[in-house]
Amino acid sequence: MVGWLASLLTAQGIDARQFFALTKAFLLSDLRGLHYTKATGTKPSHVVSPLFWVVGQCLTLSAIASLVLFMRVEVFFFSFVNLSLAVVVIATTVLVEFQEVVLNPKDLMILGPRPISPRTYTAARFANLLLYVAMMFLALTIQPAIVGIGLRDTGPWFAPAYLLASFTGCSVMVCLVILGLAALGNSETLEGWKTVLAWTQIILILVAGYGAQMMFRDKKSQLEVWGAFPPAWIEYLPTTWLARFVEQASVTPSVSTLTIGGLMLLFTAVCLAVTVRCVAYLYKSMQPLTVQIRHRPMKPGTLGGLAFGAGHPLARGPEQRVGFWLCGKLLWRDGNLRMRSLLPFSMPLAAVALAIATGQFANPMTNHDPAQVTLPILAVYLIALSVPHLIYNLTFNDDHDAAWLLRCAPLRQPIGLGLGVAKAVMFWIITPTCVAFAGVALWQWGDPVAALLHASLAWLLSWVMALAALWLAVPDLPFSRAPDRGGSTGPVLVTAALSGLAMQWGALHYFFAASIIFWIASFVVALLLMIPLLKKADDRFRKLAGGMA
Repeated sequence: MVGWLASLLTAQGIDARQFFALTKAFLLSDLRGLHYTKATGTKPSHVVSPLFWVVGQCLTLSAIASLVLFMRVEVFFFSFVNLSLAVVVIATTVLVEFQEVVLNPKDLMILGPRPISPRTYTAARFANLLLYVAMMFLALTIQPAIVGIGLRDTGPWFAPAYLLASFTGCSVMVCLVILGLAALGNSETLEGWKTVLAWTQIILILVAGYGAQMMFRDKKSQLEVWGAFPPAWIEYLPTTWLARFVEQASVTPSVSTLTIGGLMLLFTAVCLAVTVRCVAYLYKSMQPLTVQIRHRPMKPGTLGGLAFGAGHPLARGPEQRVGFWLCGKLLWRDGNLRMRSLLPFSMPLAAVALAIATGQFANPMTNHDPAQVTLPILAVYLIALSVPHLIYNLTFNDDHDAAWLLRCAPLRQPIGLGLGVAKAVMFWIITPTCVAFAGVALWQWGDPVAALLHASLAWLLSWVMALAALWLAVPDLPFSRAPDRGGSTGPVLVTAALSGLAMQWGALHYFFAASIIFWIASFVVALLLMIPLLKKADDRFRKLAGGMA
């Protein structure tokens, strides 16, 4: 087999020995160093590499979609959902890993001086891409093709028709993504979106899981009815055309079905040929990268300060300004830190979304039905409970080796570092969240006073929780420790204590939300709690900083 392949490669002007060596190197490096480390929590040095976690996520997603829809919908809607998922997921995988799997300019740093022909390099790169796409394609296609055979209205041609439709959709989507990215080139904006898109599988798994629960509990079977009688606009989607082909091949196959299948293969072959030719041209035209140094002198008026928007008026003193600036800068730059820190905010978002979707987002000040007001009340306190988790995670950072600058600095008020971080969290995250919550509450309740009171309470409790976290949760100065794998939730006892306090406060909220006395007492108690918490946090940070004064 190897000898036959080597002869074929040599006949095409490809050095077989170099091809096998390059392909092996590409496979080993790409399988272990991917953007998906941000979405899987794994690193290239781990035994189970990030790519295999991604393949597992694809298998999980296709399994959930197939098993949930099995025997509940007809073959068209079953094929439409699974084909749409496959096309979306494979598009994001190729987009996220384009620079690593398809076109990596860093290869020139190693291969540039070596006598490797462009044709050999092109063949090795495409072999690497073929395996990468094949793994994703099989993970997303095999289970629906098998499960779909058992549908009530499927025939013996379902499996081959579905495999052909999925192959066509995935291949064409891969070609479009590669051609589009090759035309756009490298982009800083695109690099930022890759961090978000790397979470596509996880988000879709959550949507599929929660959607399945809602579908099982829906006595009206709204999703099944929607699938049986889809709206007119759905007919314009390419995955609808592919699903119609699968339906025709399964229910009423004919000669025209075979003709359509042949045309699909021909169209796919043309797209692949164009893509191969285009990317091969890019490989030939690749040039060694040059580094351009940009000089950006600082204006005399800004020396010694931090030009970071609201950092100056909000942060008092140099320590607070440093903490404020570091928090905003590192959260913006470090995708892993951002994902770990912001993950708890999915809880209040899920509570609000679930309450609105199920019609259980009533005004606690006018409605006393626990089924109607539990979720909106819960959302208020979940916003505040997300802050200690966030503050705790801001102790860890991939650039923690630079923390010696903070330890060696003359910190007159060490607590200023923590307060600067807490103010940045309140300004950049909590305030927009509370404003959004107030807007949603106003939209649902039509009562601006109630919406403003609930959002203000969530904001004030968030600041109380931030001070409590500075006292009880943080193990060191901000951004001074290496990422703590498996410990992103923070101290368990602290989380339990703060959660218990929030539960007691939430219970009083339910019983006395209609009373103005409750709101006055809540705001007064929150303001009074800040005094001892700030004192305790100050003592804590003086110990962390080594007793500096």
